[in-house]
Amino acid sequence: MNPYILELNLVSKSFASADGFAVEDVTLKVATGEVLALLGESGSGKTTMLRLIAGFERPTSGEIFIGGQMVAGNGVFMEPEKRGIGVVFQDYALFPHLNVKENMAFGLKGLDRPAKAARIKEMMELTETVSLEERYPHELSGGQKQRIALARALAPGPALILFDEPFSSIDSMIKMQMRKEIRKILKTAGSTAVFVTHDTRDAMAMADRICMLRKGKNIQTSTPGDLYNSPRNAYVANFFGKTNLIPAQVTERGLMTALGLLPYEGELRKPGERVLLSIRPESFVMKENDENCICGNIVDSNFMGEYNELVCEVHTGNGNSEEVVIRISPERSCDDKQCYFMPRKNKIHILNDNNREDH
Repeated sequence: MNPYILELNLVSKSFASADGFAVEDVTLKVATGEVLALLGESGSGKTTMLRLIAGFERPTSGEIFIGGQMVAGNGVFMEPEKRGIGVVFQDYALFPHLNVKENMAFGLKGLDRPAKAARIKEMMELTETVSLEERYPHELSGGQKQRIALARALAPGPALILFDEPFSSIDSMIKMQMRKEIRKILKTAGSTAVFVTHDTRDAMAMADRICMLRKGKNIQTSTPGDLYNSPRNAYVANFFGKTNLIPAQVTERGLMTALGLLPYEGELRKPGERVLLSIRPESFVMKENDENCICGNIVDSNFMGEYNELVCEVHTGNGNSEEVVIRISPERSCDDKQCYFMPRKNKIHILNDNNREDH
C-alpha cells in the first residue's frame, strides 16, 4: 500500500506573462495523516503549488499523484472536483444565504437525509460548532468561520485537505488558539493536509514538516526543529529568525573565526576548509570572566519580555569588529558595558551553502 497521499515529481509551472518558472522542478511526498506547510515569501511559488495540487492550474511539466493515482502529467489532467480533495479558502467561501448546517451539507452528495444529518452532526462535534448550526456567516467570528469552513471541507471525507493562508483573516490575539485547535481537529480526523503560509510561526506550530520555497524551488523540506536548528543555507537560517552568520576555517582543534577558536561538537570537515556558521542568539552562554571566552562590548540592549537581547561588539584585531546578537534571561542584569560569552558547542551549525550573501 502506498504510504503517500500526495506525490509531486519534478513539477514545474510557467506562465506566458512572466519570465522563468513560478514553480520549478519540485519533488515532494506527503504521507498519510501528515500536515505539511508550504512556506515562503511573496512570489516564492507556494500559492501556485497549491493551485497545481488542487487542479486549478495545469503543470507545464512533471507529474502529480493523489492517493497513488496520477492526476496531472503525461497528457493526463483530472478536474479539481474529481481529485477527492477539500479546499479551505483564505476568505472561507461560505455561502452567505445559507446557515452553518446548510453550508456543511452543500458538499455532501449522494447521501440520503439521515446519513447526511449524521455526517453533519459528526463534523460539528469534531469542530465543536454544534451550537452554531442555525447561524449565518455574518453572525460568526473569524475563528468560527474557520472551523465551519474546515468542517465543510472534511465532511465528504477527502483524501487531502488544502488550506490557502488559513490564519490571514484571524485576529492575532486568537491565532495561537486557532493553530492548536485546527491541528487537533486534523489529527483527530486522521486527515492529510497541505497549507500555504508566509508566517514561520504558523508553519512551526501547525506542521509536521515544512517545505521551504524560494523563487519556485524547494530549497529545504524538513521538520520545524530541523529547519530552525539545522538550516541548509543563510536564507533559510534568516527566514526563521535572527541568527549570527560567522565565517570560519576548520582546524583540528575546532572552528577558527574572527571571534576566536570555537569548540565544535559534530563531524568536522577537512582541516583548512572554509565554512559559514549559523549560531542562534539563544545558543550562547554568559560567563563570569574572560577565561577562554569571547569578550564583547554591549552596544544595545532590548528587553523582549521572555529574554533580554544584547548586541555585542567584539573587536577582532586590525581595528575591525563583529557584532554578535545574544539572548539572555530577563532576570539577568546587563548593566555592565562588557560581557563574556561562548556558544554551546552542540548549537553551532555549519551551513551547507557557505555563501553569506545568500539571503
